[in-house]
Amino acid sequence: MTIRPMGLIFAVALCASAGASARTSPESVYTSLEGKSCKKVIDDKTTGAYTLTCPGVGKFALQVLDDDDRSSVNIVSPEQKVVALQYWDVVTRGFSSLGKKAEWRVVRTDGKLVPAALIVRVNGADQTDVEHPKRVSLLAVAQIRRSEACVVKVLGAGATNAQARAIADGPELPCLKTVAPPEPSKQR
Repeated sequence: MTIRPMGLIFAVALCASAGASARTSPESVYTSLEGKSCKKVIDDKTTGAYTLTCPGVGKFALQVLDDDDRSSVNIVSPEQKVVALQYWDVVTRGFSSLGKKAEWRVVRTDGKLVPAALIVRVNGADQTDVEHPKRVSLLAVAQIRRSEACVVKVLGAGATNAQARAIADGPELPCLKTVAPPEPSKQR
């Protein structure tokens, strides 16, 4: 009889210690890329280039960069390390603007939200026909790793946020180094 209660106590203690450092499955948290919660700094009065610093999750922040009608995002760590995602080099070289919100893919570790990925809608200009440029809606998926963060995939028109989440939550992918054609939507 004493073995059963001791086994139960051991199992409860094991579960409690595992739960204390347990990592949950990814979930979404949304933060604004505009508005009163962001602080605007004019970087160049002549061109109108500016940086918005907006609150993120888990003491992270986002910097929204706008220069020459092109937009990008930097991730700022709690230690104030700035990681440039370089949307103008890896998402689109054309004119662009960002959606109103960023979707963070986070896990809870030891009760704290830990960012694992970032999904941002980028409204770009397809300038393959210079006479008739078209607006295109893209989803930029960045994975946030222990030592870096980078854009790993750009999804084209028709792609869903669910497809972007699957990539964000999936295996680690190589960082994009240059603009690649957006991955087409796979309708199911």
